[in-house]
Amino acid sequence: MTTMVQRPIFLQSGDVVGDGILYLQSFDARDRKIRAAKMLGMMWLFAALSVPIIIAHFVLVPGFLIAGPVMAYKRYRVTEVPDHVSGKCPAGKEDFTLSLEASDRLPLWTHCPACHASLHLFEKETSPAV
Repeated sequence: MTTMVQRPIFLQSGDVVGDGILYLQSFDARDRKIRAAKMLGMMWLFAALSVPIIIAHFVLVPGFLIAGPVMAYKRYRVTEVPDHVSGKCPAGKEDFTLSLEASDRLPLWTHCPACHASLHLFEKETSPAV
């Protein structure tokens, strides 16, 4: 079952530091297996669809057949994916929610969606590299 996990983080704009919350989707073993199986199926489907392509199938089919287990294993190892960050902007003092990509990792530089100030997001255990 996919659950939403919260972690406290720091939001820094210039010399001002504020608090925020990072929301992560956490996957249990069953969800991880399903995600890995979908990735394997998708890669092998691409391999099957690449067979009729005249010259490229000599590279595409073996490539997708090899990429299937590799990508499925990588997908299986992912236990948490960032979803969004919420908090109060240290510069503009406005509440905001910022959507994150699955590939985003902290520390992260971004902009406040409310006042467009530069934000540095980092976990509470680490200190900012200033």
